[in-house]
Amino acid sequence: MVIPENFRKCVVFLFAPTNPGHAHQPVGTAFIVGIPAAAPRQGDASPLRENEGWYIHYLVTARHMVGLARRYGTLFARFHLLDGTTTFLEFPRDSWHEHPATDVAAALFRPPDSMDQANISIAVFELDEVAKQHKVSVGDEVFFMGLFSEHPGTEHNQPISRFGNIALMPGEKVTVDVGDSTARIRAYLVEARSWGGHSGSPAFVAFPPDRFLNSITVNEGVPIFLLGLVQGHYDIEREMKFQGDIGKVSSNAGIAVVVPAQDIYDLLVSEDVIGAERGRGLRK
Repeated sequence: MVIPENFRKCVVFLFAPTNPGHAHQPVGTAFIVGIPAAAPRQGDASPLRENEGWYIHYLVTARHMVGLARRYGTLFARFHLLDGTTTFLEFPRDSWHEHPATDVAAALFRPPDSMDQANISIAVFELDEVAKQHKVSVGDEVFFMGLFSEHPGTEHNQPISRFGNIALMPGEKVTVDVGDSTARIRAYLVEARSWGGHSGSPAFVAFPPDRFLNSITVNEGVPIFLLGLVQGHYDIEREMKFQGDIGKVSSNAGIAVVVPAQDIYDLLVSEDVIGAERGRGLRK
């Protein structure tokens, strides 16, 4: 499967500030979500820009990434520009809205001028009811885009793709590590390699030409929808022998945790988020 460019260009990397005079340190992934909106009036300073229409833009990531903003005081996101350069936008701790029950956070932002990024419209969210209509199930193909900590890119974001399949549908809540504690959340489990830098990555479900609504169809393109957000992955402990001694080391279990798109949507349309927009005159 060839992944369309816009699914890569919706991704940005998050950076934590280090000592003054030193480069920022890449710490995780975020992606841009767009909510369709009417075109602003002339002179309106809202965070809308023309990108396949007008959108209100949010940066979405895992809630435990916001914990880094508490530690460092702020986070920065690196955006690509049309002239081939990049720019950093600052996202202070108080700019983030956090889902009260799962590992999702979002921040409203105004895209930089001449931004060379894409957004994921809520129109392609695989919401719970849509997932039922599409008969999303165990075995469906999933890919996600995110930070590979060994090669984040020195001047530009270099997101890599990971591929896998749904291994378990959301049912009983699963226990996950959220940084400074554990929590039980609703999630898909996906058989795919996930590393620390993938926290906050968008995860997409893709239906090949011979799988859509349980019928054989031929499409010009592969139908792709936002399945959710990569929360993290599971490790398992294995015994290892070290020069006559035996100890245990953690090993990636190959199972990623994906927070459903429904939970991202619920946060973005919550009174907490919409109320903040009204307070800033961004939504009528």
